[in-house]
Amino acid sequence: MALITRLTRLFRADAHALLDQLEEPEALLRQALREMDEALAQGQARLREREQRLEQLQRRRHDIETRLAGIGSELDLCLAAGNEALARLLLRRRLEGERLAEQLARQRERLAAEQADARARLADQQQRLEQLRQRAAVFDHADDSSEAPWRAEDIIVSDADVELALLREKQRRAS
Repeated sequence: MALITRLTRLFRADAHALLDQLEEPEALLRQALREMDEALAQGQARLREREQRLEQLQRRRHDIETRLAGIGSELDLCLAAGNEALARLLLRRRLEGERLAEQLARQRERLAAEQADARARLADQQQRLEQLRQRAAVFDHADDSSEAPWRAEDIIVSDADVELALLREKQRRAS
């Protein structure tokens, strides 16, 4: 049984090595960049849809609040005239409007939180895409130059590098 497992593992390793030789790294890298661009564009489209939905919710809530203000003046008129039946109807409308406004506010808060999360994810995706593009540029230029090829790690700037440079610059300016 152990012999069969080892032979299977050896066959898989040879098959993976063969596939690795058949694949073109440049074409795979370009395809990965295209797929990441598409995913980023789709995420941005969803973000715009959420923004439109937030604006719709805000407009609807504003309309409800305007109607509630009108109901308040009508309610004053009904109570001054002693028409309690109409006042009850207006109170029912006002209560319904207030509850609807509360639901819209909760929905807007939830959507705003989702929006913030989506923005953070998109920023992260954008950063990863830029890093991949930098690596791809290094890979493309490594073939063109007669000098020793650069490694992608040599030119990619991380957030920690930026923070460290900022601290150094602040220290230099302070002295």
